Amino acid sequence: MKILRNPIALISTISLFLGSLLLQGFPPVHANAAGNQDDTPVYLPLDLRYQGSKEPEVTPVPSVDFLETFDGAPSSPETFKSPRWDISVHTRNLETLYSLEPMDAAHGPGCEPPPATHRISRYEETVYNCRDHVMTAINDRSYGVIYLTPNHLVDFSKGEAVIRFDMSTQRASLRDWVDLWITPYGQNLQLPAQEWMPDLQGPPKDAVLVEMQFGGNYFLSTFFRNFKEERLDYGRPDIQVNIPYDTVLTPSPTERTTFELHISRDRIRFGLPDYDFYWFDVAIDPPLTWDQGVVRIGHHSYTPDKDCKKPGDRSCQPNTWHWDNVEISPAVPFTILHADRRYVDTENPSVVFEKPAPDGAYLRFSAIGSNLEVSFDQGQTWRLAIKQTQKKDVEDHFSSYWTPVPSGVTSVHFRGQRWSGGDWHARNITIWSIRLP
Repeated sequence: MKILRNPIALISTISLFLGSLLLQGFPPVHANAAGNQDDTPVYLPLDLRYQGSKEPEVTPVPSVDFLETFDGAPSSPETFKSPRWDISVHTRNLETLYSLEPMDAAHGPGCEPPPATHRISRYEETVYNCRDHVMTAINDRSYGVIYLTPNHLVDFSKGEAVIRFDMSTQRASLRDWVDLWITPYGQNLQLPAQEWMPDLQGPPKDAVLVEMQFGGNYFLSTFFRNFKEERLDYGRPDIQVNIPYDTVLTPSPTERTTFELHISRDRIRFGLPDYDFYWFDVAIDPPLTWDQGVVRIGHHSYTPDKDCKKPGDRSCQPNTWHWDNVEISPAVPFTILHADRRYVDTENPSVVFEKPAPDGAYLRFSAIGSNLEVSFDQGQTWRLAIKQTQKKDVEDHFSSYWTPVPSGVTSVHFRGQRWSGGDWHARNITIWSIRLP
């Protein structure tokens, strides 16, 4: 009662309590029925729940060069899995939560080269290996995306860094395209998207985007600073505008062409080094305020057959993109741990990880639903899953989550509440840590 009579003491006590919540990385908010306590959730204030995570304090790790050659010659298309990659597959259509709209993906049932194809309809089939390279293939009559993320940050803290990859150039639809995102580690979204897109929750707070355009086979770049979108000034004479790669090469589903991004805090260049052709090579003004970033390779499908002139028109079909020799130099490694399941829901509410979570780890996933919670102790206590900082919060769109994980955790239980369109659903579940095991 003495505290209640003393307003200053009361304010001090509340401040200490809120401070302890932040220092403990959002501790359990309530116990379950087994603990003989009220099972009604006691949620943190909105500004704490949705503010996202601050950049971690990181012990410097020596830079290395990252190279992925996707070696492997299976006798049939083989699902690509690697401890070095985080693979996220998303579709907007809620009817395809568990299986995808079918499509004919490149390479035959015996990995025969294009134009041979094989039929796919499962999430696990969208990223696959044949003939020492990897393919991405997805079809969605609403919107779908695949993101491939290596476990190395691009590091331009000491000057220019280079991201290089080989990619096929045949494009079967202008509504099927690829892009490259670079985002500060603590601001990464599992499912980044430009604000104009019909799905998802918008872009990261800060990012660099290099994107193939709807209008043709050329690339433009956009910067995001505190969610504000800044496109390069394409009226400048030193920027190649609306010039497709078709002008310097013959698009091919079998030949893979090298694409190359040079980036520093104050300059960016992207193009085709083997042809000495670059869409842009310009100063970043003002310079970026960050110098390391998560690298995301994206493949988008946005109703690829919408502009078909007639049934069966091969110019507007879902595309298969072929990838090889992904390089990042210099790069900083980080840890990615994979769950034993692609998704969780009411019927399958838990996952097990391949290794214990290291220090400084975060649970990373995308989800739809209301009041999603996670338990790190087999359901004894629960805490609200933390949405990553994102521009929008649309109920019927999947959101990206980024929740601190105690060291040593090997399994996570999920639960949530229905939203207006259906039951909760979470997927693409991994644990990330900037610290190495």
